[in-house]
Amino acid sequence: MTSCLICGCVKNCERYLDDVFKNIEKIQSLFEKSKILISFDISDDYSLKKLAQLKSSFNMDIIINKDPLTNSRTVNIQQARNKMLNKIYQEYNDFTYFIMIDMDDVSSKPINIDILKEGLDKQTMWDGLFFNNENYYDFWALNFKDFQYSCWHSSDVKKLINLMNSEFKKECKNSEFIECQSAFGGFGIYKINKFINCYYRSLIDLSLFDAQAIKNIYNKYKISYNINSQIYDCEHRYFHLNAIRNNNVRLRVYNKNLFPAYIGVHTKILS
Repeated sequence: MTSCLICGCVKNCERYLDDVFKNIEKIQSLFEKSKILISFDISDDYSLKKLAQLKSSFNMDIIINKDPLTNSRTVNIQQARNKMLNKIYQEYNDFTYFIMIDMDDVSSKPINIDILKEGLDKQTMWDGLFFNNENYYDFWALNFKDFQYSCWHSSDVKKLINLMNSEFKKECKNSEFIECQSAFGGFGIYKINKFINCYYRSLIDLSLFDAQAIKNIYNKYKISYNINSQIYDCEHRYFHLNAIRNNNVRLRVYNKNLFPAYIGVHTKILS
């Protein structure tokens, strides 16, 4: 029996939740058993009230964070995601998959459920799967080829992101599945048994990075990085790189669009 936990972090997402849950309902139709896990941080809107209303129609656990939030957005998200992972590993480790889905505008447009089904049907190709988008934007989470360090901690952020965008599009012309070491784009599906005891972290772990790849970026493009273990990174990168190191997971971007072309604040950096 295929089963899936659908996980999301909620903070100030009230206006998107109805549409995101319409997509979640479609996702649930692909599995014989499913459950929703939400990690909620105190919000300035009525997100919690909306979640309580939705709970009457969905099999859902809401984890309410009572710990103080930090000044770092990625640390807060890391903590929220790890609360869900703890619940997965302790209570639901008999499930087949878990999905991390953004609960904001990124996942509020109608999902192409047939593309997700295609990806699931090809599950022998991956342990963690992400999806392309006509306006791919999540370059902070993305590691592929020589682009292995945080683009936001480089000497020329805009130039590097546009280089990543150009190279990623070239990869997409030639591959159905793009090999990567990290990605996200608002949606990732993972085989639970391959990620047991793996957690999110936003503080950079320098032991995970390919020193030669970092040198290659400088030699090719004259872009350097701020190599510093005391700076905060995208929380997905550590989760993925650590899982590769410890569990030899295979991560891929499926070269199909799960959602319509994304138009939002995340695309502003692209020229």
